[in-house]
Amino acid sequence: MALSNRDRIDRGLQALVLGVRPFVDQHMGAAAKGADWVALLTARDAAKHGTVKKNSPDDPRFLLKILTEEWRAFGQELSRVDQSYASELRDVGNRLAHGESFSADDTTRALDTIERLLTSVGAPDQADAVRTLRLDHQRDVFEAQTKKTVRAAVGTVNTPGTGLKPWREVITPHPDVTAGQFNAAEFAADLHQVSTGETTQQEYADPREFFARTYLTEGLKDLLGRAVQRLSGDLNASPVVNLQTNFGGGKTHSMLAVYHLVAGLPASAYPQPVQEIVGPVKLDELNVRRVTLVGTHLAPNQPRVKEDGTAVRTLWGELAWQLGGRTAYDVVADADRSGTPPGDALTGLLREHAPVLILIDEWVAYARGLSDDEDLAGGRFDNQFTFAQHLTEAVSAIPGAMLLVSIPASDTLDAGGGGSAIEVGGERGRRALMALQNVVGRKADHWRPASSIESFEIVRRRLFAEPDAAARTEIAAVARQVVQFYREHHGQFPREAEESAYEDRLKAAYPIHPELFDRLYHDWSTLERFQRTRGVLRLMSIVIHELWRSGDASPLITPGTIPLHAPLVASELTNYLPDAWRPIIDSDIDGEGSDAVRIDASRPGTFGARSLTRRIARTIFLDTAATLNSDHRGVERPRIWLGVAIPGDTLGNFGSALELLSQESTYLYSEAARYWFSTAASVTRTAADIADRLREEPEAVWKEILDRVKVLVRDRGGFAGVHVGPVSSADVPDLEEVRLVVVHPRMRHAKNEKESEALRFARDATLRVGSAQRRNRNMVVFVAADGQRYEELDSAVRAFLSWKQIADQATEMDLTPSQKAQADSRRRQADEDARNRLAATYTWTFVPTQDPQSPPEVAVVPVKDGQGGLAERVTTKLVREGLLATTYGAFSARMALDGPLSTAWAAGHVSVGELWSLYTQYPYLDRLRDRSVLESALLSPPILWEQEGFAWAASVDDGGRYVGLVLPSDETVPSSLPDSWLVVKPGRALRQRAADKAAADNTVADPIGLSGSDDTADGLEVAGLSAAAEAEPGRSLSVSRFFGSVGVDPERYNRDFARVGQEILQHLAAVPGVELTVTIEIHATATEGFSPETVRVVGENATTLKFKASGFDD
Repeated sequence: MALSNRDRIDRGLQALVLGVRPFVDQHMGAAAKGADWVALLTARDAAKHGTVKKNSPDDPRFLLKILTEEWRAFGQELSRVDQSYASELRDVGNRLAHGESFSADDTTRALDTIERLLTSVGAPDQADAVRTLRLDHQRDVFEAQTKKTVRAAVGTVNTPGTGLKPWREVITPHPDVTAGQFNAAEFAADLHQVSTGETTQQEYADPREFFARTYLTEGLKDLLGRAVQRLSGDLNASPVVNLQTNFGGGKTHSMLAVYHLVAGLPASAYPQPVQEIVGPVKLDELNVRRVTLVGTHLAPNQPRVKEDGTAVRTLWGELAWQLGGRTAYDVVADADRSGTPPGDALTGLLREHAPVLILIDEWVAYARGLSDDEDLAGGRFDNQFTFAQHLTEAVSAIPGAMLLVSIPASDTLDAGGGGSAIEVGGERGRRALMALQNVVGRKADHWRPASSIESFEIVRRRLFAEPDAAARTEIAAVARQVVQFYREHHGQFPREAEESAYEDRLKAAYPIHPELFDRLYHDWSTLERFQRTRGVLRLMSIVIHELWRSGDASPLITPGTIPLHAPLVASELTNYLPDAWRPIIDSDIDGEGSDAVRIDASRPGTFGARSLTRRIARTIFLDTAATLNSDHRGVERPRIWLGVAIPGDTLGNFGSALELLSQESTYLYSEAARYWFSTAASVTRTAADIADRLREEPEAVWKEILDRVKVLVRDRGGFAGVHVGPVSSADVPDLEEVRLVVVHPRMRHAKNEKESEALRFARDATLRVGSAQRRNRNMVVFVAADGQRYEELDSAVRAFLSWKQIADQATEMDLTPSQKAQADSRRRQADEDARNRLAATYTWTFVPTQDPQSPPEVAVVPVKDGQGGLAERVTTKLVREGLLATTYGAFSARMALDGPLSTAWAAGHVSVGELWSLYTQYPYLDRLRDRSVLESALLSPPILWEQEGFAWAASVDDGGRYVGLVLPSDETVPSSLPDSWLVVKPGRALRQRAADKAAADNTVADPIGLSGSDDTADGLEVAGLSAAAEAEPGRSLSVSRFFGSVGVDPERYNRDFARVGQEILQHLAAVPGVELTVTIEIHATATEGFSPETVRVVGENATTLKFKASGFDD
């Protein structure tokens, strides 16, 4: 459970008792001459005040009272300031005893005072315990303030980083940075110039100034500590240290730190952190000899002539001269003149002049200038490494001697790689590096360079003023909210960005995002001329100056905020890259007319308002330009997002912006989910140019669309055939089966358009076949492209054709393997895009319709895009709407014969061929896919065929007698119906069958008066009479009530309602005097519940339609 402020103060006072009581006992016991000083004081107070108070040495208030009132006993040990501490704490103790509360500041003050008083009385253990209490309390206060700031920030909107202050309002760059006067050479340390007094930079010449401006990393602290121990005579300290790291990794700076540490100044001249490293060692009494050998200032073939005329030739000659002048040089003079290592003479010199500090920088640069064959002034190449071995062995054996060697890091240290080409040089340099590594490595301890977080601090201290407490709170809030943002979008960023450790990195690097530091330190530092620390300092000083000048409002400086359009920034970055990068930045990445800027401008709402595409392009450049020639080039989306996104960004827009940039940028590559900019055109521009030219060649695009449509309609759905892309009505055949006509893409339709080109074509093709009249007008259905969506389809198809052309001509175009891979990848993407957009474009169906008393019209029926082939989707829509039938019932055919075809059936029969011809011609009839649908219906009569069906006959003779008459009730019925066969009215069929039976039985031909009219014989009365006469002679033949219920297909309710109306209600309503009641009952159940919008709309509509009862329940 968390401690309260009172708890912490109480614990602090208990610690005070443990530390102060022995101190008080000692001094008060001495004052009481060995007597019980507590009893003496109690007796004195009783005599003075007349009351006896119980005093306990375990009571902190009693001890504090003694410290303040019996001051003379402690005056030799404690100062007046310490007395004021005790007085202050007496008040704290009284407030605690009386139950008063303490604020956070009160608690900090009280614990700090207790700690100081304990330190004064010589109780370090208790002081440390109270210090821990205080630090824990301050940490809790800091965390609470951070959470409060974060909570307050969440409620703020409409800022570049939602709820976050711009970095410029939290931390301030140094004046030279804001003014653009930063001098990167300031941190270009030169050991030779410092040692010879030639440097003009006070920060390097003066030890005090040097340490005042140097951030002590853990590695540097360790190195300084080792140096103090070794030079003060500690034989267990490291005698030889190899400062091996990458170019610009701080080797020379670290040498200078040790050089200045033993400059003869007392430790008190240095900052407190340095004093803590030195400890009790008296630096000003060490009298260390300092030798600096810098290979770049020592010419192997040019002797160095001293003031007295002595010509010093070798490295060991120069070492001896710096140790003891001409006298020391004479000891190794012969070895110097002959170019041979001095051997034991060197050991004697070092022992004589110890303590001695030897600093050798740029040794590889010196050694690579020597030769194997020629006798140069500096000796032979191999002798250099013999000297190195003698030197390391001698230093190791002599107390007070220390050697610091600067050797460039190899590419793969453990494997003995080749190192940096700038520091190592050619083959001789690599040989020198390998040899020195082997020789020095036998004796040397390795030095730990700055960690990434320490590197952050080095850069931040040089570029920015130290943040105060309020700024640190804001920094912590920014770090917390940014990490929360990463966690809220889990999986969108690299995994480490969601970890708590990343929050610490954000705070350490603020206002520079750690991702930017990582790219500079890990990627850009691999470039030959980019130095890890100086390169980052120089670049970031220019970046910060530009951002400060432009009023940048971002909460962090990320890769996406680097102003590459600024000439100084672009020049600094491209200074380390091939010259080809300069125009690429202008044209694709960050120039005012670049592709990224143009894309943002085209979408001001989603992209442009936050310069999204521009930030993405900058990030990809920063992440990939330096590693273009590596085996694993490119950057994945999570890493791009990390370099771009800040709270307030909509991550859903990032993918779209990146995709557009990939499509339109000339130099951006994408392969295997990785993206990178290259100096070779990515053939994207070539593809874009081809696509643009295709605007002038629409026929090529139309052909590709039609070819794709043919694939899309291979499944014909409910149509007997599909015709793709006819350009005139003459191209649409006049056939007796339903055909789907896919209108040519040059003719399109739009919503609410009354006279679209596609609609005019459909009307013309419905009525005509070329110049002739179309007979089968009910056998055509049209589907056309949406005018607005066609633009997207056109663009997608042109993109596919352009990438297909490039991929097919890869050899002729001399594409690189990467470009070939890109062309193939983009072709596949464009192919899929075109396929998806094609399905979404053909969404308008034109269907011929007609009222029996009016000429044909064309109805417009929208078809939703979705899964499945085009013909299949149109079929589903038309069947659901009752505009196409792939199956048909006898009852429906009977309804048509009784209704709109009653004239054709007036003679009592109609041929199957004539009936089918009528179905194909008139759009007011049901649209049947083909003749087989009708035939199947005619051969499947209902059970009550007398009322709802018909009979069949092969023909009718001149006397009106049906030849080959077949009733559905017969044992044998026809299996097929040729066009010549007849569909016969039930009454006619029944009379003929009854007459035939009577003749066979020698009975009266019409015993029950079946000679009534055809109309009567074909209705319910005939059926009822026949059945009743056979069952109960003399029973009434009339029925007076009909009832019925039927389920409606919820997917096709329009069709079923229409059929019920036409086939049931229409006949019942036609009976004179009928009382017709129709009730619709609806039940709907949704397992996941109905939305409030659905409840509202349905409820309001039910009320409007005057439902007697309706409602929703659980």
